[in-house]
Amino acid sequence: MDLILFSVLLVFVGIILIVIGTILKAQEIEKQEGEEENKEEEKEEKKVKAGGIILIGPIPIVISNDKKLLEVLLIIVVIILAIYLLYYLEIF
Repeated sequence: MDLILFSVLLVFVGIILIVIGTILKAQEIEKQEGEEENKEEEKEEKKVKAGGIILIGPIPIVISNDKKLLEVLLIIVVIILAIYLLYYLEIF
């Protein structure tokens, strides 16, 4: 019985730590945004390039906000599908 109580207590402590960490991180981000607003006039805006590959079985879904990154991801998908095909045909 004590072990069950200890386990439940650990779960609640973990949840409380996650909530406290989230609140502290949100305050830190707000503080950084306030500082960035002052520097925003001085610096140009940086563009973030992001992309990803989602494979659902043999069907690839490629997502990107940059054309060059999209091309690289498509090459990676072709390589992955070639390896998948070679493995499927038992050549590998």
